[in-house]
Amino acid sequence: MLVSWALQIVQALVSLSFLALGVFTVVDWLRHRERSRGYLALALATLGLTSVISQLNTQTGYRLGVLVGDLALVLFMTSGYALLLFRDSFIPLSRRLRLGALVLTVAVTAFALVVRIPSGPGSRPTTVQSAATIALVLVWSACVMEPIIRFWAASRHRPAVQRARLRAVGGGYAAIVLILLVAGFGGSAATNLTVQWLFEAVAVIALPLLYVSFAAPRWLRRLWRQQEEEQFRDAVYDLVLFSPDRATLAKRAADWGLRLVGADGIAILDASGEILAVRGMEAGAAHRLAADLDPKGQPRLLATRGSNRDDAILLPLPLDSGMGAMVVVSGPYTPFFGTDELARLRGYAANITAALDRIRVTERLAALEKTKSQFLNLASHELRSPLGVINGYLSMLEQGSLGQLTESGARAIEVLKAKTLELNLLVAQMLDAARLEDGRLALKRDLLDLGQLAGRAMQVVAPVATPDHTLTLETPTNGVFVSGDADRISTIIVNLLENAIKYSPNGGKIQCIVSAADHAATLSVVDHGVGIAQEDLPRLFHRFERIDHRETSHVGGTGLGLYLSRELARQHGGDILLESRPGAGSTFTLTLPLAVAAPEKAAPVITEPEPATPRLHVVAADDSDSESRLA
Repeated sequence: MLVSWALQIVQALVSLSFLALGVFTVVDWLRHRERSRGYLALALATLGLTSVISQLNTQTGYRLGVLVGDLALVLFMTSGYALLLFRDSFIPLSRRLRLGALVLTVAVTAFALVVRIPSGPGSRPTTVQSAATIALVLVWSACVMEPIIRFWAASRHRPAVQRARLRAVGGGYAAIVLILLVAGFGGSAATNLTVQWLFEAVAVIALPLLYVSFAAPRWLRRLWRQQEEEQFRDAVYDLVLFSPDRATLAKRAADWGLRLVGADGIAILDASGEILAVRGMEAGAAHRLAADLDPKGQPRLLATRGSNRDDAILLPLPLDSGMGAMVVVSGPYTPFFGTDELARLRGYAANITAALDRIRVTERLAALEKTKSQFLNLASHELRSPLGVINGYLSMLEQGSLGQLTESGARAIEVLKAKTLELNLLVAQMLDAARLEDGRLALKRDLLDLGQLAGRAMQVVAPVATPDHTLTLETPTNGVFVSGDADRISTIIVNLLENAIKYSPNGGKIQCIVSAADHAATLSVVDHGVGIAQEDLPRLFHRFERIDHRETSHVGGTGLGLYLSRELARQHGGDILLESRPGAGSTFTLTLPLAVAAPEKAAPVITEPEPATPRLHVVAADDSDSESRLA
C-alpha cells in the first residue's frame, strides 16, 4: 500500500514537471515570437497538459467526465503533430507529406473520439476500440519518431551545442514513445507496479533532456563545447599564421564563424565593401545588413528582412584600411542569438581582423621587396654604361692621350679613379643583391687560395685608405684552399676591409689574417676603430641597415656591403661572425669550408702600390722575420 501511494505521488510530481516544462517553453516563445520555437512550445505544452489531465482523471477515479478524457486525447495527438511541425521548421517536409500527416492525425483522433476508447480500470475495450487505441499510438509515434531519427542524423554535422540540443529533444521524446509503446502493447504487464515505477523513471530522464533542448544553462553549453574549443584554438592558430591570402583566410574564417554558433549564413566584407567570403546568404542581404554598422564600432543584434526577432549579428572589423564587417545569420534551430553568442563572435572577429591585417602587411612588404629588387636591378644596369665611359676617359687622361696633365690634375685623376672604383663596387653590390633576391646568383666553383684572394683585395682597397692606416696581411706559407667563386669571395673580403677602413676614422692598424683549422678556412679582418655597441650587433647585417655613430656620421654607404657579404658567404656554405666593443674596434671573421689541399705554393706576391698610399705589410704567418714593407 505504501509503495502504491508513493508511486501516485511520483506520478503527480512528474505530471506537474511536464506541465512546468510546457509553461517554460510557452514563456520562452512569447519572449522571442519565433515560429520554430512556437512549435516546440506547442508540442511540450500540450504534452504537459495531457500528462496533468490524465493524472487528475486517474486520481479522481475517472469521474471528471468524457469531455476531459476527449480533451486529453486531442492534446496528446496535437503534441505529436506539433513536434512534426517543429521538425519541418528545422528540416522542411514536403507539402504533401505535411498535409498527409495532418489528415491522418485528425482522422485517427476523430475515429477514437467516435468509438469512445474506455479509460477506467477494469474496462474491456471492444475490437474496434482496441484498433482505435493502436492507431492512436502508431500515428503519434510516427509523428514523433520521424523527427527523432531526423534530429539525430542532422546533429552529426552541427556545432557542439546544436548537436547536443537536437539529441536531447530526440532522446526526451524517444523515452516518451517507449512508455507509450509498452503501455499500449504490453497488456496486463503494463499495469504491473514495477513496470509503473520504470515508466516514471524513464519519464524523469526525459524531463531534463527536453528542458536542456531549448534552455540549456551556460555551464552546460560550455561543457558541450569543450572538445570543440580545442579544435577552434587550433583553427585560429592556423587561420592567423598560415593563411596565404585574404580570400583564403576569409573562406576559412567563414567556416568557423558558422560552426561557433551554428549559424546558417555568414559574410565577411572588406572596408571597401567587397565581399571576401559569403556562405548561406545572398550578397545583397549581406550588404544591407552591413550598412547598419554601429558608428562607434560596437557589435549589434539585428533582424533580417521578414523576421520578427534578432536573428543576425553584425560585427565590425576595424582593419587598417577602414571598417570592414562580419555578418552572421541564424538558422531555424540555431541557438537564438544573445550575449553568449555575441561575445564568442566578437572575440573571433578580433582574430579575423588581426589575420586580415597581417596578410595585408605581408602583401605590402612583398610588393615593397619586389620594388626594391627591381630598382636595384635597374639602377645597377643603368649605371654601368656611364661608369664605363667615365673610366675610359679617366684612363685616357692618365695616359696623356687628351693632353699633358699638370701635377694638380694628376692628383685629381687619382681621386676620381678612387671614387669611380668605389662607385663600381657599389654597382656590383646592387647587382648582386638584386640577383640574390631573384635567386639568379650563380656561383662558379674553383679551387682558390684564400691568401692570394686577400692579397688582391688589399691592393683594391689600398687607395681608399688614408696615410694614417697601416694594412697588414698575414697568410700561411702553404696556402689556405677553398672551393668557390673567386669574384664573389673577393667581394666579401673587399667589403670587410673597406668597412674596417671606414670605421677607423683616426687611422690605425688594419689586420687581415688568413688561417685554417678544424676543416675550416678563416679570414679575419681586425680594426681598432670605433667599434659597435652590443645592442646594434643583431641589425648590422640587415639590408640597407647602417649604424649611426657621431665619429663616422660623414661616412657614406648604402648598408648593402655587410648584408651582401654574409649572404655570399652563406651561399658558399660559410658565414661571417663578428666580435666588437665600442671604442675597442671590431673583428669580422669569414669562415669557409676548407677544400682538399693543393701542392705547396709560395707566399702571395703583392705588387707595389702607387705613391701616397698607406703602408702595406705582408707577413708569412709562420715566419715573422720575413716581413716586407711596401712604401
